[in-house]
Amino acid sequence: MEEQQTKRPIFTPIVLILLTVSLIGNVFLYSKMLQNEQSDKADRGAGVLQSGNDAIAFFDLAVAQTGDLIAKPELASRMLAKSKLIAAYRQATAAEDFVQAAEDANGKPFPAAKRSATEFMDQTLASLQAIGNHDGPLADGEQAYLSELLQVFKACQQELSAFRHDTINHEQSLAILVDGAWPPMAGKLLAHMNEPDELAFDPSK
Repeated sequence: MEEQQTKRPIFTPIVLILLTVSLIGNVFLYSKMLQNEQSDKADRGAGVLQSGNDAIAFFDLAVAQTGDLIAKPELASRMLAKSKLIAAYRQATAAEDFVQAAEDANGKPFPAAKRSATEFMDQTLASLQAIGNHDGPLADGEQAYLSELLQVFKACQQELSAFRHDTINHEQSLAILVDGAWPPMAGKLLAHMNEPDELAFDPSK
């Protein structure tokens, strides 16, 4: 009488296969999640680097063109300098983005700021558009306003002088996020923008 062969249960191999597939899937999803997190961090870091560099470019132009505007006694040459200064404001959002990125990194706004970087840019741009639109030299009030604004621009330019990141790549983008130096720098930048008591130009002064 032939011995009956014991049938091997197929349940265990199937479970092992399913567990293996599930483990491989989980590892893939986890790796994908880590990759996405790294990509998001790199994007944020690149934004910080780009906004910092563009803010430097803005304040360099603002200092040069404001000084040029003050020095021009004639309407034609003054309007040319003024148009260049106003055109520089196309890059002004970089300073706003730099400050915002620092506040995001800190998890809270900078304290005791009576105006935001956006308000500073909007108010000074509106004032500049009203200055010097006449024959003859600048009025005393216009000179005083521009001189005070120039000092603010110079202070901001000096504050950003230590922020030098000419290369923007994946490694640098991740490194800037753990660099503790730039958020306080952005805070000081905003503080300089808050130094003037009044930013709206008053032609009666």
